[in-house]
Amino acid sequence: MTADDTDAAEDAAAFLSTVKGVRLVAWADRSDARVAVVFADAAGDQALRLVGEAAGDPGRPVLLVVGSIDEDTLWRAVSLGVTGVLLRDRLRPAQLVQAVWSALRGEPPMSPSLVYTLLERMRAVQEQCARAAGLSPREVSVLRMLAEGMTTSEVARRLNYSERTIKNVLHDVITRFGLRNRTQAVAYAIRSGVV
Repeated sequence: MTADDTDAAEDAAAFLSTVKGVRLVAWADRSDARVAVVFADAAGDQALRLVGEAAGDPGRPVLLVVGSIDEDTLWRAVSLGVTGVLLRDRLRPAQLVQAVWSALRGEPPMSPSLVYTLLERMRAVQEQCARAAGLSPREVSVLRMLAEGMTTSEVARRLNYSERTIKNVLHDVITRFGLRNRTQAVAYAIRSGVV
């Protein structure tokens, strides 16, 4: 555990040291830790540097506990490999312990408002990719489901279209981009970052 917000970190450390099954180690000794926790008043370059250092150790979840974080910094933290981001003012000590255990189980703990922010950002990125790739939202939906292994008839049922409509959507994509078949259409969507 490390922090630029020493009061919050000291309070958390005092509580965590009383929890059965939890052992705190110094940041310098984090190679012995199963979870890395970074406390920061506001997520900035220092906090992100620490997240990046900890995330560089494969297999170890990294939690970032912050007083505040903006959308761009949240996106950067996720791209650096953070497992979960928690807002300090809404976090009780017992919730921190629960977040640590969740991270160890592979369940990323995240404050709900931050999950919403990330999902909105992901949607925006996917829409940008789709526009750049020249695909409509319907084409993206069809190609995404095909990439998941669905058949044409399964896609049609899921989207409430006829099978003929799905085949027409595929034909349009294949023709417009000079592709040979549906496999190449799905590969095109994957390479474009849409799927």
